[in-house]
Amino acid sequence: MRRILILLITISLLTISSSIAGAQESASPELTFQQAVDMAKASSKTLKNANYDIDQSKKVRDKVADNVTFTPAGGDENKTANDRFYSLVQADLNLAINKRTLSQQEDTVIMQVYQLYDGVLQAQEKVGLAELQLKNAERQRAVTEANVRVGILSKSALIQADAAVEAAKSGSSGLETLKKSLDDAYQKFNQLVGLNQNDRPVLNYSPSFNEFKVDDLDTAVNRAIDASPSVWTAEQQIELAKLSLEQYNFNSESSTYDAQAINVSKAEVAADTVRNNLDKTLRTLYYSIKQLEVQYASAQESEKSAEETLRVTKVKFDAGMAIEPDVIAAEVALAQAKQSLKDIAYQHEIKVYAFNKPWASST
Repeated sequence: MRRILILLITISLLTISSSIAGAQESASPELTFQQAVDMAKASSKTLKNANYDIDQSKKVRDKVADNVTFTPAGGDENKTANDRFYSLVQADLNLAINKRTLSQQEDTVIMQVYQLYDGVLQAQEKVGLAELQLKNAERQRAVTEANVRVGILSKSALIQADAAVEAAKSGSSGLETLKKSLDDAYQKFNQLVGLNQNDRPVLNYSPSFNEFKVDDLDTAVNRAIDASPSVWTAEQQIELAKLSLEQYNFNSESSTYDAQAINVSKAEVAADTVRNNLDKTLRTLYYSIKQLEVQYASAQESEKSAEETLRVTKVKFDAGMAIEPDVIAAEVALAQAKQSLKDIAYQHEIKVYAFNKPWASST
């Protein structure tokens, strides 16, 4: 009986250990960009706190509203009513700001998904290119070694070939280094979307490259500025300062009307500063986007040239006029051209989003 009990306990422990091990194994779910956005929003503690802020400010606003029975005309006749009404306006503003903050932070999460989702894809492409470069270095070394054996090349050439292989393996841009960079990119992405650190989701997304068309830059910039939560908040501070001035108590011994009026001017300067800074940011973004579009057109030509070079090299190889390392080198050149093209597309996509939602990267 005791042996049976021990056997059952052992089996149970093995089952539990197996379950734990299985839970720790990495998963490779397919993940679209939109799924990543949804998961990132659901996992964001910042968004959770933003929702709490809205709930909290609603409760405060309702409590303050209970104390306001009429809208005062201002002046010194009813200081208590003035103070209560001003508190209600502040509470309304805080609630509106918190709602805008939530929307702003949701856009920020989307920007983070763009950056980290694309970051994983770029890291994967760099690893793929590094694998080709290592293969090329190894083939070149084999050719060099054969030439050294027959006396065509000196041993120093083989030493250089060995160094090239080692650099392709573990150099600053070598395969081992880039694999670590890929792991780091996955770790950051997984943390954002709430996956386990060992998960390796399959990201099935490729950036589409379309020319960013703006009929009138000034109009587009002003539209983005008007939609900015930061600008809106700064402008609301002007209205709040004006209301505070209207409610000024001329019996006050701690301040004067003129001193209080300066707060309006300061709020106006602050709002102008926010608008001007955003205006500069948007115009810089626009011209940066246009520069990327020029680079993309050039990169497309480079890709076509690399494709043609590979085609010709393969024909020569089939005809016995080229060796395998020549083909691999042409494949590496094409992979580099494709990676450059995609890198530009990733940057373009993120900058276009930043132009349309400039506040997304401001928090």
